[in-house]
Amino acid sequence: MTDRETSVLLDELAGRVPVGPPPTAQLLRAGRRARRRRAAGATLAVAAGVAVVVGGIVTVVDPAPDGAAPAPMVVAEEPGAGPPATPEAGQEAESAAGSAMSQLPQDPTAGRTGPLADGGAASCVAEYSPAAVEERDFAFAGVVIEIGPTVTDRSGEPGPDLVGVTFTVQEWFSGGEGTTVTVDVPAPAGSSAGSGRGPVYGVGSRLLVSGEDRWGEGALADPIAWMCGFTRYYDKATAASWR
Repeated sequence: MTDRETSVLLDELAGRVPVGPPPTAQLLRAGRRARRRRAAGATLAVAAGVAVVVGGIVTVVDPAPDGAAPAPMVVAEEPGAGPPATPEAGQEAESAAGSAMSQLPQDPTAGRTGPLADGGAASCVAEYSPAAVEERDFAFAGVVIEIGPTVTDRSGEPGPDLVGVTFTVQEWFSGGEGTTVTVDVPAPAGSSAGSGRGPVYGVGSRLLVSGEDRWGEGALADPIAWMCGFTRYYDKATAASWR
């Protein structure tokens, strides 16, 4: 075919093509459909790919066509929860608790049970029972770490031979909080502060103590331990009944 014949044929074909307004609406609809397809494709990439969790990061590996290397896509990163608990960690915690207990002074009254005997010096205004302990202002289990001057005596107010006993509190049953408390207790037997008829205890003694404020101004404003069974050598069964 000559160049002239080719030109004539193209002119004829051009004349057969209909001419009208541009298809704007169709083009816009086609563009929206293309955007929706792209969004759906990005969402389906997670479902179609393989999710891999490494170090708290969720990665989707989408299979690539034609044998190409898969391209990982990071979807989300989860906060690290720390290393899992191990038996060794539990043993370390128990060891630390045991070490704290071992730092307390040795109990000079270990093996004793029952109430601290006061030699009959105390005047009992209530009969001891675990239920009666609930009626006292405070109750706790603790270890004696210091014995010092009374903390409840007032000038001009005569009273029994008392000493201020500081405890490391192991458990509060009622009336207080904190790790230490100082309570007036009858002076221990054989001490210079007492008459020699006081109860048997000393630094390191583990006791169950309950009592009330000496002057009625608040549970631990001027705390004094009650005797008559309300202050006792520690044992698990009694502690459970107080609890």
